[in-house]
Amino acid sequence: MAREGKQSFKVIDTDKKWILYHNCFSLCSRKVRLCLEELEIEYDQEHIDLIETGKYQVASKNFLKINPGATVPVLLHEGYPIYESHEQIYYLTKESTSSSIIPANEKDKNSMDYWVKKSSMVGDPMENQDTYAGNCIGALTFPLFASMIKHINIKKILFGLINHPLKIRVFLFIILKIFGYKAFSNSSPIRRLIKRSLKNINNHLHELNNHLKTKEQDWIINNSFTLADISWAVILHRIEEVGWDEILFRDKPFLEDYYKKIKAKKSFKKSIINYDHEILNKGKKILKSKIKEDQNLKSLFSESL
Repeated sequence: MAREGKQSFKVIDTDKKWILYHNCFSLCSRKVRLCLEELEIEYDQEHIDLIETGKYQVASKNFLKINPGATVPVLLHEGYPIYESHEQIYYLTKESTSSSIIPANEKDKNSMDYWVKKSSMVGDPMENQDTYAGNCIGALTFPLFASMIKHINIKKILFGLINHPLKIRVFLFIILKIFGYKAFSNSSPIRRLIKRSLKNINNHLHELNNHLKTKEQDWIINNSFTLADISWAVILHRIEEVGWDEILFRDKPFLEDYYKKIKAKKSFKKSIINYDHEILNKGKKILKSKIKEDQNLKSLFSESL
């Protein structure tokens, strides 16, 4: 099945113009919600649970009819699906009456496209991390996953082993459920993957910090908030959410100032901060305390880059 752009088939019959199937914690869902808020597009929504927020609703029969790939977000335009978040945000700008988040001139648009692409998750998230910052984020979220998964019954995780098409993701959660923070010991392959992801994301953030320093502007593209800012907002928020900001932001003053401006935006608060979840809140609280207590986490979060 072709995945790019708006599909040629309907997955539901509906009289609603826009429906977003999303998850409160999903990075890509956050990006699309922020885009919708910036464009002031009214939409209906269906929250779909991932295992980290309680159950494999993405692997349910009902949702697999919407997306056989079992991923969120899915954006429906009059019943026709767009599956990839990268495609969704560009599609929304074309369908919106507002052009405020797309630069007017070609040079700025090309620059925006560069930063959007750099922030994206493309292909195998464990590969091409030196090209795509988004591919670094999965591994950096593992400690928070381990804290959230404590509250999930193992039977619900095993459901995904039977029904979810992306088996490797299910196996990861089984490992985190069984081994907990021991999965981050000095000799573990998961820790090595996290360290590699830290190194790569740090390089991307240095590039962004230097770009902001050189341009002396509020946002990535001059003084206009664009798709580039939307794409990087959710990455910076995830870094802070897991607790990596102390390591990754401390030597990047222009990036820090930039992120403060993002967090002050009403659209950011409405589309990301206001989407709370009990398991996520518990997970963040546990992780924050465990970073101070657990030796595996304490050493991981205090390593120099």
